[in-house]
Amino acid sequence: MKKILVVIPTLLTLALPLFASAHEMATYNIGGSMYQIVIGSLNEPVAVDDKTGVDLTVSKCTKPTCAPTMSPDGDMDGPAGTPVNGLDQTLKVTLIAGQQKKTLALSPQEGTEGKYTAPFYPTVATTLSYELTGTINGTPVDLSYTCLPEGTPKAPLDTAQKELSNGVTQMSVSGGFGCPVPKEDMGFPEQSASIHALASETGSTQEMAIGALALSVIGIVLGGTVAFMRRKN
Repeated sequence: MKKILVVIPTLLTLALPLFASAHEMATYNIGGSMYQIVIGSLNEPVAVDDKTGVDLTVSKCTKPTCAPTMSPDGDMDGPAGTPVNGLDQTLKVTLIAGQQKKTLALSPQEGTEGKYTAPFYPTVATTLSYELTGTINGTPVDLSYTCLPEGTPKAPLDTAQKELSNGVTQMSVSGGFGCPVPKEDMGFPEQSASIHALASETGSTQEMAIGALALSVIGIVLGGTVAFMRRKN
């Protein structure tokens, strides 16, 4: 019975709407067609040293305005369009934190059309940006999304049109996703140790083990030498 109770919350989580409120939703006119992009992080809230990743969904709009679908409480309900597949062949995502950059390949999520992920492990609590580059609908794109520090409210729906590049115009944007937080802040019942701390402890343990082994070898050598000298006398 306990096993069933454990499985039920997991199934309920999987059954939730595809787009959680902790994502940014933007609508674009790209190459003359309307697209909606929903982007955020996997496994939010994101903790330092825990696995997360870029969570991206792209759909081609079927409505004239392609307005984001919003619930009364301001959360995003889902896309207004049909899934766009094959973007793992034309798009890449770059993680940006200050001067540090890392480009990752996008992988389509099995069983969910138009959805792509790029896993990674955040190593510090900092402001991250996800930059999408490549092509959509044969049109070059360079789209950037930045996480919201803890306590920052989600952006309200903004329908001001912004020309980002030749053939790419942002039609609307709303929502937002959180920045990584220290793992220790999320630990229960005790604070979690970071990967770096664990690595340090492992290194110290290895050094102690090597030291103990060295002392054992020295003891064996000395014991053998003493025994040899006694036999010789």
